[in-house]
Amino acid sequence: MTSSPDPELERCLQAAVAQGEASEVLRIADELQRGGRFAEARDLLEKAWAALPSEPRIATRLLDILKRYHGWRRFDEIASAALDAHPGSSDLWFAVGCGVEVRRDWTAACEAFGKAAALAPDEVEPVLRMARMYRMEGQVTEAIRVLSQSLRRHPTVAPLHAGLGYAWIQEERPEKAVRCFRKALEYQPDWQPYLNDLAGALMLCERWREAAEAAMESLRERKRNERAWTVYAIANARRGDQARAEQGYRNAVRAAREPGRAKGNYGLFLSRNPERFLEAVRLLQEAREVHPDWDEVGNRLAQITKRA
Repeated sequence: MTSSPDPELERCLQAAVAQGEASEVLRIADELQRGGRFAEARDLLEKAWAALPSEPRIATRLLDILKRYHGWRRFDEIASAALDAHPGSSDLWFAVGCGVEVRRDWTAACEAFGKAAALAPDEVEPVLRMARMYRMEGQVTEAIRVLSQSLRRHPTVAPLHAGLGYAWIQEERPEKAVRCFRKALEYQPDWQPYLNDLAGALMLCERWREAAEAAMESLRERKRNERAWTVYAIANARRGDQARAEQGYRNAVRAAREPGRAKGNYGLFLSRNPERFLEAVRLLQEAREVHPDWDEVGNRLAQITKRA
């Protein structure tokens, strides 16, 4: 739906277009968006793109706002015309990739991010997005290839090391992932989520003491952390420290935004103790309501209900 024209905006836009001032157009659009006037920003960018088709920055910003609106037909029209006119714009290819990623077209998104990465080799975000698309397609070897290649150019960029770690996890090579997450923390020690990644990788390696220590280090940074509490619980359970394990499961439930998964994990833990069956049944039932396809929960619930 087209918004009512604002006379002052129209004058500013006409002046900017007359002078070929794309930067001024983008400034006005940004100001409108900061004020929550998204429809006006979209209309302004549409007019500016029609008047200044030589400016890929305007098309890129228009694609961003069309993505926000899920205006996909218009998005595809603008993308096609803009890429025909400006095939060498990395930002434009990146914006197109983001749009098709939202629509879960991993192949097209991967192609677009690949174009953006090739056109701007000093930028790492297109590489990270491309690698994620490869992983979504199950092409983990390709994800590892592009991340490793980018790391040769950018060896100190923490997100590239972390991205490679995620790929190694998917490839079921957690020992390699541990090294990647340690590298990510070396170059970005203040980014707490990498501690969660490291703790999870150590757990997959069955390095229980180190996993518990990494989880606790993460929890010192942020207590409300379902993932770290879960790793802490699992690691301590495997080390035979049932008291600390239960503390971890309880705190994971408290920390969770949506506690169904945490309740299921806690219920599975309690279900090993016949004296705690009633508590376990309640937690497993609550977890199954949220995650009906969680086979382990369903099977365990059936077993202990039958025994009870």
